[in-house]
Amino acid sequence: MSQINIYQVSFENLSSFFSAFDFTKESLHIQQYISFVQEASFCYQNVIHKLYDKTNNETIGFTALSTTKDVDDIPGILIEFLYLKPKYRGKTDKLTQTKYSYLLLDYIISIALKIQKQIAINHVYLVPINNKVRKIYNQYGFENIPSSKSFELEDYMVFNLLEEDPTIL
Repeated sequence: MSQINIYQVSFENLSSFFSAFDFTKESLHIQQYISFVQEASFCYQNVIHKLYDKTNNETIGFTALSTTKDVDDIPGILIEFLYLKPKYRGKTDKLTQTKYSYLLLDYIISIALKIQKQIAINHVYLVPINNKVRKIYNQYGFENIPSSKSFELEDYMVFNLLEEDPTIL
């Protein structure tokens, strides 16, 4: 049985959820982005899911998800942010032998596959925070989207939910 739980944070618990983190050791850029993610969650623009370790009774990280059609007008799930506490970055869960970041990504893909049964979405998008993280996403199966920069700092990656990428002739 897994010692890791991942679940959605209710709107009523968002304030206490975010106040339980100490983001002061993060870069100013990350702190600013977390403020944006937090504000967007209070405006119902994204949904927060937390990664929780039952063994240590500790929240390890979280992800913020939303829907988008900003990438070439193709709808999908957007990973607004994926955060792990610094001591868990690059580490694996002892029971599953899976990186904590991959546990979150597995969870996100499972959510996207459930949503795909309801509505026509076939992609999960994200913008990596740096090239080191981009390599991690590449290893997981995300692909770079050439010339996807809608804005200067947006360089999207995509995870295709379809078994085969259909081409319309």
